[in-house]
Amino acid sequence: MWASGVRGVKLIWNNKWRALLLLIALATGCFALRSRYLDSSGADLNAEIERVRGLARSGDTATFAEVLDQSVVRIPAGEFVRGSNNGRSDEKPERSIHLDAFDIDRFEVTNAQYRRFLQAEERTAPPYWMGVEYPIGQADYPVVGVSWEEADAYCAWVGKRLPTEAEWEKACRGTDGRTYPWGNEWDTRRANVETTAPQSWPVDWSEAWKSLQASLIEDGTRGLKPVGSYPDGASVDGVLDLIGNASEWVGDWYNWGDYQNLPTQNPRGLGPPWNHSLRGSSWFDPYGSTNWVQEMSRCSARNSSHETQDPRVGFRCALSVIP
Repeated sequence: MWASGVRGVKLIWNNKWRALLLLIALATGCFALRSRYLDSSGADLNAEIERVRGLARSGDTATFAEVLDQSVVRIPAGEFVRGSNNGRSDEKPERSIHLDAFDIDRFEVTNAQYRRFLQAEERTAPPYWMGVEYPIGQADYPVVGVSWEEADAYCAWVGKRLPTEAEWEKACRGTDGRTYPWGNEWDTRRANVETTAPQSWPVDWSEAWKSLQASLIEDGTRGLKPVGSYPDGASVDGVLDLIGNASEWVGDWYNWGDYQNLPTQNPRGLGPPWNHSLRGSSWFDPYGSTNWVQEMSRCSARNSSHETQDPRVGFRCALSVIP
């Protein structure tokens, strides 16, 4: 009887320990999930930006890159308004389409992240790098001068893919049809965009590449900024730098037309195979006026390119969510 009582006490004690370990595991999982999918507003977003900035300053680029890999935003499945009847012809018709759930990088892919890929795959570095070394102090700057093929290969290398045009637009404008990530009013203080007068033709692109080697750009001066430098420009879901800094490659071929003949569920431009689609404005626009920059900064604005290397173009990755 005494032995039976002892076994009963042990059983209760062991069950308590199992329950405690289960609670710890659940709490740890919840914390990990929270760090991966942060609240999109206020203190959480600012804390994430500060965490990233601190890691960049620490010099621990391996941990920094891993943290950025995991800093993603979950965009739920559902409908959103794509396109604009008030925009350019290739944005029409404005209509609701359905997208499956997906994750998208909160930040544009940085130099520190891209450097791992170059070293592992023995790829050619962007023109403004020195060998496989990015400019000093720019671990947390978005990588630019990357071709579509290189961006696509990088995303596959980290187990992701380029977002589709439609996914990028939904991440930018949310489900309320906003014009810019932050709302409907244009504000150059919320993004790293071109605010100076356009240059005369021809543009001296060597100067653009040279300016990318400079860190700590002052306000009002052309140049890239560290990712997350404009938290007030975040989308409703907390995705940063969709407007300004780097224009971004997406997965689609540009269709040289409107949306009329594209499906309304998970659409993707499959051709013609000439130009790849681009989304978002950039830090440098030598051709357009300030009105043009504003026009191209709308979430619904479309662009494309066949260039292999452009000092204005970077990317971010996405990942399908399996139901």
